[in-house]
Amino acid sequence: MRNEKKRFRLVRFAFETRDGGVVYRHLITDQQIPVLEANQWLESKALRKKSTAREYGKMLVVFLNDLAAEGVEYDEATNRHVKKFLHKLIYGDAEDLKLLFYDTAVVSSTAARYLTVITEFYKWLASNYETNITFQTKKDTYRAKKSFLYGQIYSYDYQYIIDASLARQKYRREYIKWYTDAEKKALYNAFETLRDKAVFGITLEGFRIDEVLSMTLSNYDPVEQTIQPSRSKGKQDVNPDHTNHLRLIALPKELCELLNRYIQTERMVAENESGVISDVLFINLQRSGAQGKPLSYGNYYKIFKRCAKRAGFDQTKIRTHSGRSTKVMEYLEHQALYPEDGIDDSIIMESFGWNSAESILPYRNHNNPVIAKAIMKKIHEKRGTSNDQVD
Repeated sequence: MRNEKKRFRLVRFAFETRDGGVVYRHLITDQQIPVLEANQWLESKALRKKSTAREYGKMLVVFLNDLAAEGVEYDEATNRHVKKFLHKLIYGDAEDLKLLFYDTAVVSSTAARYLTVITEFYKWLASNYETNITFQTKKDTYRAKKSFLYGQIYSYDYQYIIDASLARQKYRREYIKWYTDAEKKALYNAFETLRDKAVFGITLEGFRIDEVLSMTLSNYDPVEQTIQPSRSKGKQDVNPDHTNHLRLIALPKELCELLNRYIQTERMVAENESGVISDVLFINLQRSGAQGKPLSYGNYYKIFKRCAKRAGFDQTKIRTHSGRSTKVMEYLEHQALYPEDGIDDSIIMESFGWNSAESILPYRNHNNPVIAKAIMKKIHEKRGTSNDQVD
């Protein structure tokens, strides 16, 4: 293994703010000098989550040092260098032919993370540092918008290298994907605040947790008893005319009553104590510097885990997305039991914000006894046989 001093490093810097405070940022340095383009990209990642920028920075530094060892600058790298780097991750290099990990699933996930960092970095470079370099495509046409040196890296399909090099043994974590009525009740009763009960209740209506945490007071209509998110899958979906075209869902009366109590008590107290005025529906309640600010996913997930433990669940088998899965199965069960109600796949797609019926498949429980019995009953009713007279 090479023991020379690494050229690129990820360093924690302290910056003084205008009000005399101090903020910390992780920057990539080249021989102790910050690298402008790389740090601009890291800063864009830190806007969402500082820890993400730090982890991305660590991985990008490994790649940059590998290029430096080859005598290549990052703005001269081609997809050949990325492929060579991926092979080193998987097999080691010519001087040290040792697998990094025995478990191929770990190798695969590690290589995939590096791949994400590298391609996102070069995609950002191509978008923010355009050149006049032209290059020929496979269709013999020419483009003059992006640098070929950047574009070929982020648009190249490297995943096949990982798939071809490893017999991927993807680790499947076991978790509760569909709740029974008893499990829903146990979890609901184990929450300690009206807010957390309400968040959980809305996920049981088929919303993703990110959608729930994006909801605002104006998204909720207590008179019509409807609600909608302000973003879906992390993306805002508000039109230029400020209308929200994300799906609108009618809530059960009991859930609306719970929401109203939360807004009128816990939320109002937190808002008054903190002095923070926000339109976000779910906010931090505890007296701290974060009181009154939007409830984050990380905070809610910790709360959810503790709740699950109190309810007697295995915390490792709990996830926030199971409310949505459960709601899909409720629709499918109703579809099988009461076809006369006309709840077909198009209605399910509309209710869950999907464009294709194929999106239903990952949520379907093929071992669902309600649907199995409903199908059996209808088949034998058509045949004119009873449950005890099956041919």
